[in-house]
Amino acid sequence: MIKVMDLKKKFSLYPVLEGINLDIALGEFVVIMGDSGSGKTTFLNCLSGIESPSSGKVFINNREINALTNQQKQELRLLEIGFIFQDHSLINNLTLLENVALSRLQYDKDAMPKAIDFLTKIGIDHIKDHYPTQVSGGEKQRAAIARALINEPDFIFADEPTASINKKMATEIMEILKSLNKDGQTILLVTHSHSIAAYGNRLLLLDDGKFREDVLLGDDISENLRTIARLGGM
Repeated sequence: MIKVMDLKKKFSLYPVLEGINLDIALGEFVVIMGDSGSGKTTFLNCLSGIESPSSGKVFINNREINALTNQQKQELRLLEIGFIFQDHSLINNLTLLENVALSRLQYDKDAMPKAIDFLTKIGIDHIKDHYPTQVSGGEKQRAAIARALINEPDFIFADEPTASINKKMATEIMEILKSLNKDGQTILLVTHSHSIAAYGNRLLLLDDGKFREDVLLGDDISENLRTIARLGGM
């Protein structure tokens, strides 16, 4: 699980996160919403150890992140957290298969077959030998999801994963993430979109450096949309 205790983050003298306390259990699909510049990405970065908080503590699976060495943080991000980014961040001169397998190759001789398994799981194994420049935006994000899964992490951190693709592709990506969550994958997703947020089962609204709402959502996406609108989701 993830446990956050009195997390604060300042840039120069400007406070971004102000005393956040939060528990995230395994199996949750947590959606974080907030205005641009509200600190959503900063929050994810503090959880993963990419950024250090100004004060407070973050625990992942009972280990305090900022008590770890840089090497230990890198290993945690490699093995326990998978990342999906807005721009997919694939390497253009590697095939989709090579992109997915890359991080696992450093410790697993069977990384390539494993990568094919995950590409098959999300339905793009037939284009595994294509390069990112040869596939659609939605296919790139599917590959990014497979890459996030390849090390079988406890958590997936997704930062605006559908912002750069069209509505149809975005729906396909969210259906994949929802299915992964139903299979037990823990997901933390940042979004501006009500329709994307409605796929989660827990909603956090970040405002003035704190979560002003922490609401459980159900399985009915239409009902979740109404809940988000009523709460004033950003």
